[in-house]
Amino acid sequence: MDAEAWKKRYQREKKARKAAERIAEDKTREIFYRNQELTVLAESLEEQVKARTSELEQKNVSLKENRDELKKKQAMLQEANKALEEKALELEKVSQYKSEFLANVSHELRTPLNSLMILATLLLENSDGNLTEEDLHSISIIYNNANELLEIIEDILDMSKAEAGELSVHEEDLRLSDIRLSLKDQFHPLAMEKKLNFSIECADDLPEWVHTDRKRLKQVLKNLISNAFKFTPEEGNVVLSISKSVWNTDDQYTSEGLRFDVIDTGIGIPKEKQETIFQMFKQADGSTSRQYGGTGLGLAISRKLAHLMGGDLRLESEVDQGSTFSLVLPPEALLTDEPLDHLDHVENEFFLDGGKEEEKSFDNETILLVDDDLRNSFALSCLLQKQGLNVVLAEDGSQAMEMLNEDASVDLVLMDLMMPTMDGYEALGQIRSRVDLRMLPVVMLTASAAPEDERKCRAAGADDYLSKPVETSLLLDHLKRWLGH
Repeated sequence: MDAEAWKKRYQREKKARKAAERIAEDKTREIFYRNQELTVLAESLEEQVKARTSELEQKNVSLKENRDELKKKQAMLQEANKALEEKALELEKVSQYKSEFLANVSHELRTPLNSLMILATLLLENSDGNLTEEDLHSISIIYNNANELLEIIEDILDMSKAEAGELSVHEEDLRLSDIRLSLKDQFHPLAMEKKLNFSIECADDLPEWVHTDRKRLKQVLKNLISNAFKFTPEEGNVVLSISKSVWNTDDQYTSEGLRFDVIDTGIGIPKEKQETIFQMFKQADGSTSRQYGGTGLGLAISRKLAHLMGGDLRLESEVDQGSTFSLVLPPEALLTDEPLDHLDHVENEFFLDGGKEEEKSFDNETILLVDDDLRNSFALSCLLQKQGLNVVLAEDGSQAMEMLNEDASVDLVLMDLMMPTMDGYEALGQIRSRVDLRMLPVVMLTASAAPEDERKCRAAGADDYLSKPVETSLLLDHLKRWLGH
């Protein structure tokens, strides 16, 4: 290779080395700057990591504090729940004690009321004719006051049940004549005392039997008639009208329900007060309780009971023109279309005849009267013996069983429920356990107001159940039914 060729080769390699040096220098510079950037970035990341770590540490501290606070709150909540559970148990016990107290008070009040009302009714009959008009008037006041006391007891008990949501109905088949007899027995003396014209008007197409709650129906009607008597002046009129009423009407059918209208010619109620009177403790005016008396519970409870029976309680009234309270029951209350022919519609106006002596209703059948209260035994014995019955007395279930063991020629047992030694339930069980006594009619007559007691009595074998105080005509009507009269 000549010199010129070496020279050119040298020049090319020199240029290449310079280009490579430039490239290396550029790369070195680039790496340097990149290293600087990475250093800055690393420092920045380190700061961020420190800041983040510090933040997380603070959050951890805060979370720990929150967990501690939550634990404290959970502990407090557990203590509060425990306190609430203890309070609930305490309230349940208080409610139980209250219910037991009211039941006992009811029983203790109803028991003397029963004898008081029966004896007052017997005295009002004045069968010997030796009582003066003044005596009869005083006795009628005693009878009416006993009835008012009974209504107050019923209202207080039902108010307590309404507050606890325990108001209930017990539907059964009953005769309208029972309701009629009951109301007749209660309100005739009051009609005489207040000089009011009281009548019961029954439509011709009424069935003999209806299906509803006997006790609740009587309670509502008593409240309505009592109010009518209370707010109607002397010589005024109070009418209980019983009829069928249209329940629902549309293009397809028309159904009929049972309707009780209590119509009076009393002071009336202003339009703006007609809803107020259905509230507990409310009356149309603040002076009403002072002038006419009353607790302000009757109408409120009556409407609740009407709704429980599937019906409604309505009011139409004008001031100084009187009022009409209507209890409407659904079609389910009507059982048959058989007319109520055993009621004489001509004699719907009832006025007590104190001097009239009634004929004996029985033929010397033997009644075993089982009651630990001597007052009730005396009053019922007087009533039943006067009606032609032979009465044998027992103070408790044990003594009653001894008498039945000695002499089984008893036609009917009339027995109290709450008695010492052996109560009515146990006595019922022993009577029904004996083959020779299984068909013996047993009628429970008790001051207990609890529906479950009636269910338990019937389940134990009772043929009938009546509550004290019992209207004399209703008691006699039931005894006639079981003795075949």
